[in-house]
Amino acid sequence: MRRCFRPVLFALALCAGFVLAAVPASAQAPTVVSFSTPQVTVVPISATAAVNTQTVLTIPAPPGGQYNYVCYLAYEINNDATGGAISNSVSTSTNFNSFAVKVSNVGTASTDSGVLQILTGSPATGCAKSAAAGTATTFTSPASATHIAWTWYATYFQAP
Repeated sequence: MRRCFRPVLFALALCAGFVLAAVPASAQAPTVVSFSTPQVTVVPISATAAVNTQTVLTIPAPPGGQYNYVCYLAYEINNDATGGAISNSVSTSTNFNSFAVKVSNVGTASTDSGVLQILTGSPATGCAKSAAAGTATTFTSPASATHIAWTWYATYFQAP
């Protein structure tokens, strides 16, 4: 029985030596690390205007040193079937790196485009950052989009 017991003891001692050798002397006491995830509140916002009126969506200016982060941006157009077609009309923006949407619409029938997504994201996956800190961000529908009611939809948050 002694002969069987000695190899087992030798194997256990050898394994214990490897484990002890793998742990550096400085790591004897565990260090507690606390991770905190900043809570971000995403704010929904929309803007619509009457037919023949430009629609302006304004994301308010954040406090100094902070930016607007746009996580979702979409638009929807409805026409009243009394105007002509529009072709390649372009929206404008401020404080968003000259971002623009190009739109065409037949305009000869009463139509609803449905909600057309332009940007999608989340604070976890990333959102588009405004160009300048402490400045409002705006999106404006095309001026040439007559006989059309335009609606902007967005979600945003403000952070450094």
